[in-house]
Amino acid sequence: MHRRNDSGTCVRGMRLPATLLVAVLLAGCASLDSRSWITDAAKLAEQQTGHEPEWYAPWDDKPPAWSDESVLTLEQALVMALRNNRELRGDLSQIGQANADLVQAGLLSNPVINFMVMFPSGGGRSMLRSNALPMQQLQDLWLIPARKEVAQAELQKAVVRAAQRAVELAAAVKRVYAEIQFAERSHELVRANLELVSQSMDIIRARQSAGKASQAEFNLARIRHQRLRSELLSVEIGLTTSKQELLQLMGMASASDAWKPKALDESAGLVWDPPSEFAAVEWAAEQRLDLKAAEWSVVVAERRVGLAHREGWPEVSLGFSFERSPAGKSPGVRRRFLGAEGAARAADIAGDKVSAADEARGALGRLATQGPRREVKWVLGPMFEMELPIFDWNQAQSARAAHELEQRTAEYEAALQSAILEVRRALARYREAHRQARLFRESILPEVMQNLELSRQAYIGGQTDLTIYLQAQEDAITTRSRLLEYVRDISVNTAELERAVGGSLPRATATSQASTSAPADADASEPTGETPNPQESLP
Repeated sequence: MHRRNDSGTCVRGMRLPATLLVAVLLAGCASLDSRSWITDAAKLAEQQTGHEPEWYAPWDDKPPAWSDESVLTLEQALVMALRNNRELRGDLSQIGQANADLVQAGLLSNPVINFMVMFPSGGGRSMLRSNALPMQQLQDLWLIPARKEVAQAELQKAVVRAAQRAVELAAAVKRVYAEIQFAERSHELVRANLELVSQSMDIIRARQSAGKASQAEFNLARIRHQRLRSELLSVEIGLTTSKQELLQLMGMASASDAWKPKALDESAGLVWDPPSEFAAVEWAAEQRLDLKAAEWSVVVAERRVGLAHREGWPEVSLGFSFERSPAGKSPGVRRRFLGAEGAARAADIAGDKVSAADEARGALGRLATQGPRREVKWVLGPMFEMELPIFDWNQAQSARAAHELEQRTAEYEAALQSAILEVRRALARYREAHRQARLFRESILPEVMQNLELSRQAYIGGQTDLTIYLQAQEDAITTRSRLLEYVRDISVNTAELERAVGGSLPRATATSQASTSAPADADASEPTGETPNPQESLP
């Protein structure tokens, strides 16, 4: 028989009958090893994310020994997440399941053999009935190709879905990492604001000592300082929870969060203009893997329609039948035996000559040694069995398959519509964050900081009251926080835009499209030709 060795090649053992040899040639060499398909999924994920998943390596059970000075980069987080994320590893098993279904679809149905023995009531020869050779279903000849086509499409869909899951995971890691960078920078900013308020408290105390400020003015500054301390606590817990979320995505939920992200550069991303809406939608239609999976779902539904039609064909089986007819005990020999014995006794009583008695006993001996005559009839011949599709020719399942095709087609169109909406929404949010960050950094923040310094000097010189100084101070704190939020939104919406288009953005092409098709912005500077990734530009 044929069997598969460890290398996946077929080797020949003992010789098989011709009927079983056909089955082996068709399905015996099908491989249950799904590693090649997982490799295809890994390569597809690498094309979309820029990182090759290490899916053949075991995931890390022992977390790294991080310290407070350890720096976790985005690249390290992506590599560890693609290798260790348990949900993603679980999705890979669907590829093995689909590959097993493909192997099963190519297997012939097992042959059927039967054997029946019936014993006659009066004794004698029993009846035997059997298939001399196993019955084989012939509909496998036209069903197996259709089943394999369906299973092949299902396997391709599983490969694409696994790669899509990797793309989604990479986008989630980038989003959470940007949140961590924002929280870390917010923590530094709140501390700087605390220092700013502390300076104002020192100024007020000095004026109070000189009799130029009241205790109420000092209390206002102290209350503002306490509120900033409360804000600092909220930022710290937000930073901790974001780190824990990233560790879960990296498959290390129990690892220590005693590490730092790469420092956030607030000017990162401001020199890159987003692509045009038309170009982004085109990229999404070409490279989004969830759309590819939806296309394979349509292909699966189309092939199921053909399979349903073939399943309506009549079932046909072919084999050879063998039968031996029953026979009871033969009475003719017994009667001849008794007749010869009676003739011999009569000759002895009548005193006939020795020759007559001897002749009768000789006949008796011949009958005794002759035994009963058994006429055995063996019947052997081909047998053909076919279903008559009078009532059920699979018309209901064929109609169901046709409706499923309509459903999958509509679902693909709905997925395409959703993809377009996601691209347009992510692009709009990115542009808004990009313009706001540039406006705050280049125009609003410099004026606010200049006004704060003027207010401070005026308050020290007694030219203005405390309200103006505290208001300028509040404006500075709020403006710096808003700028940091928009910088965070740039990174978050960049990750979302990459997910919406199905992978990494073609940076050079994006800049070219943006310079010719992007809406004009009065507050935005001209494109510089540089196209850095906001995350890659971090110091």
